[in-house]
Amino acid sequence: MSVDENIGKAVKDFLAEAEEILDQLSLDLVSLSDCADGGECSPDLVNSVFRGAHSLKGLAGMFGFADIAELGHHLENLLDALRLGKVELDQGVVSTLFESTELLGALVRNAGESVLEPVDLTGIMQRINDCLNKKPGAGGDSPLARLNLPERVLSSMTEYEEHRLLENVKKGRRIYSIHISLQLASFDSELMELTEQLKQVGEVISTLPSASGGLSGGIDFEILFGCDLDSAELAPLIDRDNLELTEFGPKERSVAQAAAPAPVAEPAREPAEEEAPNPAAVEPGAISAKSMSRTVRVDIGKLDLLMNIVGELVLSHSMIADVAARMHRDGLIVPSQELAKSAKGLEKKLSELQKGVMEIRMIPVGQLFEKMSRIVRKISREQGKKVELKLFGADTELDKLIIEDISDPVMHIVRNSIDHGIETPEARLAAGKDEKGTITLSSYQKGNHVVIEVHDDGGGIDVSRVKKKALQLGIIGSVDEVSDRDALDFIFRPGFSTTDKVSEISGRGVGMDVVRTNIASLSGMIDVENYPGQGARFIITLPITLAIIKALIITAAGRTYALPITSVLESIIVEQKEIKTVERKEVIQLREATLPLLRLSEFFQLKGGEAPPESCYVVVVGVAEKRLGVVVDDLLGQQDIVIKSIGDTFAGFRGISGAADLGDQRTILVLDVGSVISEATRGSA
Repeated sequence: MSVDENIGKAVKDFLAEAEEILDQLSLDLVSLSDCADGGECSPDLVNSVFRGAHSLKGLAGMFGFADIAELGHHLENLLDALRLGKVELDQGVVSTLFESTELLGALVRNAGESVLEPVDLTGIMQRINDCLNKKPGAGGDSPLARLNLPERVLSSMTEYEEHRLLENVKKGRRIYSIHISLQLASFDSELMELTEQLKQVGEVISTLPSASGGLSGGIDFEILFGCDLDSAELAPLIDRDNLELTEFGPKERSVAQAAAPAPVAEPAREPAEEEAPNPAAVEPGAISAKSMSRTVRVDIGKLDLLMNIVGELVLSHSMIADVAARMHRDGLIVPSQELAKSAKGLEKKLSELQKGVMEIRMIPVGQLFEKMSRIVRKISREQGKKVELKLFGADTELDKLIIEDISDPVMHIVRNSIDHGIETPEARLAAGKDEKGTITLSSYQKGNHVVIEVHDDGGGIDVSRVKKKALQLGIIGSVDEVSDRDALDFIFRPGFSTTDKVSEISGRGVGMDVVRTNIASLSGMIDVENYPGQGARFIITLPITLAIIKALIITAAGRTYALPITSVLESIIVEQKEIKTVERKEVIQLREATLPLLRLSEFFQLKGGEAPPESCYVVVVGVAEKRLGVVVDDLLGQQDIVIKSIGDTFAGFRGISGAADLGDQRTILVLDVGSVISEATRGSA
């Protein structure tokens, strides 16, 4: 591997690690912002944010990204002052932390681009320094002086531990010292269990090994602990052997001591015997260099390559099966049967391999949802609105690449919901609503599709305003000629916006059309439900994956196409006399429901088949709640296909999602069912 390749791999590793750190930082900052509102903050949360900034700074310095390391260093200083109580947590500090994290994200993205965009750090550096220069109000004498803490305890405490002790005293909590003796072989698990118990009712301020020995061959710990419980309430919660509980106050007093027998005096030994423990006395496996994690980070590009190879194998299998069928037709019965049997075994193994690769590519939708938390927090504050984000179905899994491509559309819908949907607190109260608005992100699996819903409880979409805007743009001739349901479709038109004021959030008219286009490129669909005065719901339906799919091969006007089987509900034979025309659209009656029809030959403006036959095949397809009957000439059967991109040149062709190779070495077009349904049903609802 060349030097340049090594550098490129190192940068990719850095970007992957930095992205994980920034995602966690964003989540922690949302929780920290809630703490600033509530006035009570977990020290573990502040420490988690501090560790994230520290890790990113060290990582950037190691890879030579000086600007990221510099900003990370300043952010680390602010967080260190915050955790030590030198800076008070308020919304000004939280805003600075949010802005710093966003700039770090921009710098990290720059690190992965060939052309770097300059990022000015002067302003954020000054804001960090301003926060550091704001000192919290000074009090009188330290409350620690009244605790009568032993000198050995005070001298062993770090600055941070002393600050946490002071915070507990200021809150009026009782301060305890817990002295416990544990066996050397199991002290780590027992100490962790005790610590977790204590954290349920208070704060563990410090944990130090103790010099005294309570157990033969054991180790002692002294835990400084603060909580609101009195000794009578706390003692039963941590009742165990060889534990002593002492409360510090104006007079240090022993509260409870385990009734353990006094240690038997042992003959004096040389210090060397205690300082050098016998390695043989340690249990086998107690010390190991084996990693605790069983996770491997894999570049999605490698998975794409692997999936492409599997796709080519699927194609090769189709060719082998086709050869076997031809041999059978030519009278070579025995060889064809043996070949067909081998092809069947290959198909089974390929199916297992395909399933395994697909499972690796699948990630929870929750990773997308978590990114929205920071966006909701930031935009709602900028808009002066109170918004709560609720998440449901975060465990639903979707292809990694689909989640990446759907991130921006979901983000834009969420931004629009805050800007256009959620009202101000005053307007909500006047309308009899809670002053805090709610945006709900939910996902669930529906057959071979995943549905993502974005629902807000705002004022809904003003349909009359949409119609007036459509009239101004010349889309319609009269507001009465279009239904409310059809009018909602106008918001997805390029350049359509009902907002006259251009803001940083929305109102430029370049959003919802891009959202629909991006979703359609994933063979998905977006629909909207409007509840005037109560909110709106955007429903996105996506295929679970775009890799290898099973397709129904069809013909129309002499051309061959593939229909993804995930969208095929059934296929039927329809007599010509059963087809009716309603408002210039062909329909049939299917199980007491009206099903609109689409002739592929007319949709793609193909010539051929002037005289319609007495009967025809109709393939019923559906995405979400929408249904359509596709009229075709013939059904050629099912086949596994690999969808390949048809390039930017053909990207504008409606109804086509890509191309695929068949086993007989023909290349055919793959239909985009969602786009076809949207085009066919537009204006018919």
